[in-house]
Amino acid sequence: MICYEHYPFSVRPLPYPAKSLSPYLTARTLKIHHDGHYAAYIQNLNKILECFPQYHHLPLEALLLKQAFLPSEIRSEIKTNAGGAFNHMLYFECIAPPSRSKLSDSFRKIICDNFSSVENLLITLKNAALSIKGSGFAYLASDMSGKMHILALKDFETPIEQRLNPLLPIDMWEHAYYLQYQYHKKDYLNSFMRVINWQRVEMNYFSA
Repeated sequence: MICYEHYPFSVRPLPYPAKSLSPYLTARTLKIHHDGHYAAYIQNLNKILECFPQYHHLPLEALLLKQAFLPSEIRSEIKTNAGGAFNHMLYFECIAPPSRSKLSDSFRKIICDNFSSVENLLITLKNAALSIKGSGFAYLASDMSGKMHILALKDFETPIEQRLNPLLPIDMWEHAYYLQYQYHKKDYLNSFMRVINWQRVEMNYFSA
């Protein structure tokens, strides 16, 4: 999944009406998550980069990959906000109303080659998400050979730092689910599995 956008970064609008994922994710949950948390990462990132024009040409992936070469005074903040912006951007693009997403036979076969079945993939993803203590993202990712991997990442980490192709993120920060599900993480995850945008995940897989 490649994002060529560079400074000034913009908040991508939801690619569906906020109410269209209800009851799995309510409109209020989505709006607060998207218009509040995601937008804040974008705004903060632009503010940090404003005084560093030498980095204005870099897309999010490059900012994440080249953290060691950034000035020490902005390195941590770039990691936080570029990572937060990227993870949230992909999160909202990888969910959709159930009626708008279908798993193709060809991509189902790729999943089965990696996890034996789609059901096993979803179980493994749920377990990875539940293993996260505190904040983070569970991720489906792929390597250069096309092999799929499940990751449990802390805070603002992304698969990009591991040279992996991000396919599907599950936000396990409390702001993603607490308003609707409180501490019932399993209920949130069961609902999330109902709104996965498989067409987008497939596109991410083949765009590596």
